[in-house]
Amino acid sequence: MRWLCLLILLASCGGGSPETPVAAPVSNPQMAFSILAVLPHDSTSFTEGLELHDSTLYESAGNYGESALDAYNVRSGRLVKRIPLAADQFGEGITVLGDRLYQLTYKEHNVFVYHYPDLKLLKTGYWAHQGWGMTNDGTYLITDDSTDKLYFIDPGTLKETKALSVTDVSGPVFELNELEYVDGRIYANRWHTNLIYRIDPQSGRVTGMADLGDLFAQMGLSFHPGDGEDVMNGIAYDPKTKTFIVTGKRWPRAFEVRFN
Repeated sequence: MRWLCLLILLASCGGGSPETPVAAPVSNPQMAFSILAVLPHDSTSFTEGLELHDSTLYESAGNYGESALDAYNVRSGRLVKRIPLAADQFGEGITVLGDRLYQLTYKEHNVFVYHYPDLKLLKTGYWAHQGWGMTNDGTYLITDDSTDKLYFIDPGTLKETKALSVTDVSGPVFELNELEYVDGRIYANRWHTNLIYRIDPQSGRVTGMADLGDLFAQMGLSFHPGDGEDVMNGIAYDPKTKTFIVTGKRWPRAFEVRFN
């Protein structure tokens, strides 16, 4: 009887109280964007790294037996120079720092160091992790390796000086790929998605995210990927126009976009 009274009391207390409000889902801050132009792109290039300097688009192409360091006129798409890599090397991220262009390799642990802008190979260095994306903050090279880590590297010795975990509202962010450092922030593709993240390089926190969706459809174009790897990858910045060039693996077009 005592238990019955207690149940009645609890029921009567709960019946008249308002429902507990359900918290709204938390998401990353969204970055709006606009598409400004459609540009030519080599549809045979398995794009891994992208860098824009003085109207020249430098691209690191991947895949064994197909890897290269290429230089194009960004507007016409005309190939200016091609440096093939050995068949046992898989090209990955690139960046220009001072008079050096650095190119990662995927699993070979090599870093090719070229003189910029003539692209004469100066040396081959060693990097302990897998090579994915690469950029720089004017002092250090910054790379990733498919984990949630960004690595800050001394450009002279190629030694790691710091590792930083990237996190968003859901926790660690894995499989960040191509990188670009712009105005104190790092922009990153996320592999197998159409997402671009903006990251604070001091804390590792994601401060913005843009879902670019199907860029071809948005511009009235059609593109049918050959396989599941023909995904968005490649992000370069033009400081003159304050716009980004984005593309993907084996994409026949690149897109000039501005994040608003």
